[in-house]
Amino acid sequence: MITVLEGKESYQLNAKKKQLIKNSKAERENITVIDASVRTGFSMESVLNLCSTISLFGDRRVVLLTNPYFLKAGGSAAAKPSKSKKKQTASTADLLDQYCLSPNPDTDLIFLCDGYLCDKRTKEYKVLSSHAGKTVSIITFSNPSPWELDQMIRRELSARNFHLTPEALNELKLRISDSATEFYRTLEKMELYGGQDFDQKAIAGLVSYNPEVNVWKLSDAFVKGNAASVMETWYELREHAAMDVFGILPTLSYRLKRLYCVRKCYEAGMSMEEIKSRTGQGFPDKDLDSCGGHSSGWFLQRLKELAEIDQGMKTGQLDATDSVELFLLRNLHEH
Repeated sequence: MITVLEGKESYQLNAKKKQLIKNSKAERENITVIDASVRTGFSMESVLNLCSTISLFGDRRVVLLTNPYFLKAGGSAAAKPSKSKKKQTASTADLLDQYCLSPNPDTDLIFLCDGYLCDKRTKEYKVLSSHAGKTVSIITFSNPSPWELDQMIRRELSARNFHLTPEALNELKLRISDSATEFYRTLEKMELYGGQDFDQKAIAGLVSYNPEVNVWKLSDAFVKGNAASVMETWYELREHAAMDVFGILPTLSYRLKRLYCVRKCYEAGMSMEEIKSRTGQGFPDKDLDSCGGHSSGWFLQRLKELAEIDQGMKTGQLDATDSVELFLLRNLHEH
């Protein structure tokens, strides 16, 4: 069987990889892992020859290609291939196509795309997808929707008999940043921590500190006019994360711009599907809930102010820390 494992959810992806290897019942010495992340030194012909080798004793074999460059957007970092290399790339796809027509039943060939989705424009992916459902299985682990993640969290916490206070649950959801992988890593830490009851302080101590998550927390509190949360997060970012204003400002601006775009489309009468297509945001209804009832004009004005601060910081006319802090306080006062 030929399997393509792709996606950003590394925890689930690698769990599936381990399951496939276990189900193959291949002995350890018959499991071959090949680094396919760069073009140099990689040969699809050699890989497929290895896969096609018939075992005299009917032994099972697993050939695992990790992070194949030919399935990733941008490919390898090598220079632009010459015409001869282009021909080699085409023959690589052709060789793969021939193998997919009649793969060795004693070999499981796995393409592991850890942390990314396959580039559907590559010839190799087109070959693999053309055989999907026959000799090829393509398994994708994408970020779950907010609703799927909520169900997953409730299910897994209940299965382990973990009890979180409402504040702890909110802190958990914030810090895992809609990532199932981060959630499962957190579960492992909770199991090692011991006990079944967790408050907000315990969760904050267990989950890795992520400055970007706290910038989002800052922006959400700012939009909703929660002054206490804004200032608490602001000082935490600057003191505990050692993150300067030059790192905070771009992420804060990005977050407000994202809300502006979604809100503007909504005001124009677009449906959720149209907003999703126009903005590229997977869950625009969630972004709308985060707008705090503000109009697109409100967001545009805040973005203008941040742009002026950014320019003043770059020219040395404004003090970075004081300017952003005053921006937060001034706009909170207007709520």
